[in-house]
Amino acid sequence: MEFLAEKQKNCRRPIKTVLLDQALVAGLGNIYADEALFCSGVQPETLGADLQLGQIERLRAAIIQVLETSIAAGGTTFSNFLNVQGINGNYSGVAWVYSRTGEPCRICGLPIQRIRLAGRSTHFCPQCQH
Repeated sequence: MEFLAEKQKNCRRPIKTVLLDQALVAGLGNIYADEALFCSGVQPETLGADLQLGQIERLRAAIIQVLETSIAAGGTTFSNFLNVQGINGNYSGVAWVYSRTGEPCRICGLPIQRIRLAGRSTHFCPQCQH
């Protein structure tokens, strides 16, 4: 947690962009960055330098939770990808926000929104992430 907090304190980039920086958070891709931000309640456009310690702690815990859930579900399949056993990943069926633009948030019911950050689709709930 200290590593992430240290890297964030002077960062003037949106946290979603920071999470996609493999030099800071290796292995966290676009889907799971959106999901971790939702689970931690952090708005994706929040600048890294503006994150409070509690938000960083929640974000760290959410990253671990999302990755563990995804691994248990066999990853994410949105097209015709199959794993080595020939099975689709099932995480997309439990995704909180990713690829759910316009659908109701599973927590508050407001429509999930989609924006672009650093050329990537970013999905979030305007009520649950602030």
